[in-house]
Amino acid sequence: MAQLPAPIPSVTLPALRQANDLRRRVEGRIRSVDTIRWDGVAYGEHPEQVMRIWELNNLCPRDGWPAVLLIHGGGWMTGSRHDFESLAPRLGHKGMMAAAMDYRLAPDSRWPAQLEDVFEAIQFLRDQQVDRSRIALWGHSAGGQMALMAALLRPDLVRCVVAMGAPSDLRRIQDTSPDPLEDIFDPEALDSASPIRVACAQPPPILLVHGEKDPVCPIEHAREHAAARPEAVELIEVAGGDHGLRWPLVGSMRARRQAIRWLVRQVEMPSRGSKWRRRKKKKQNNK
Repeated sequence: MAQLPAPIPSVTLPALRQANDLRRRVEGRIRSVDTIRWDGVAYGEHPEQVMRIWELNNLCPRDGWPAVLLIHGGGWMTGSRHDFESLAPRLGHKGMMAAAMDYRLAPDSRWPAQLEDVFEAIQFLRDQQVDRSRIALWGHSAGGQMALMAALLRPDLVRCVVAMGAPSDLRRIQDTSPDPLEDIFDPEALDSASPIRVACAQPPPILLVHGEKDPVCPIEHAREHAAARPEAVELIEVAGGDHGLRWPLVGSMRARRQAIRWLVRQVEMPSRGSKWRRRKKKKQNNK
């Protein structure tokens, strides 16, 4: 089993991080054209229980918008809803209500507070103008673990899941790098919080996207999970891919596009009206 290297502290790459944040903001602003956006929407009473919502400025389907809840990574201790500023409007333009959530972070809030927040956010979406039968989850890293846990524990609430770079076996991580999880999980919770160890008779469709060279969460997590649930899990391996799926550029972009197409296909997007629909001119009778 490959050793889990310590992740490179973000402070050692400030210029790269700032450039990526700037790129995400610029892309998000461009892609958000003709979407309606709400930020800081509270789905709970805690200050960290907020989300940002993107909705296409168009006519809503009869049964409500299909929705996707976006769950950020960051080792359950960092990250924010703004990590999805460039992805969310892309999903919005597909005709989905995209909601990127913040959640209570460790060590101030230990597991399962984060999972409880996911369920609370799902319930909040169910009370909005959405199609309750078409709510999907999309998570990266720790957010992917949370998306998988929510879907496996309550498959009746989730249409499908996309999990990128997601840890499936927390015991494996604890055995190779014990320090990071002590402030998040009680030792006895490692198994029950590992998606691969959660029993689920009828899991929803799951797509795992994982970098082949992921130094933070080895690809064995995804491979073993896909092998354990072949009836439900599909796996996209990004050759040479890193944990953030930012490199290699072409392969990572291709995998992201594949994941979006897979999500749209699984949700089975309903037809909707359009304020831009071209109207045929009535023929005039010649007299």
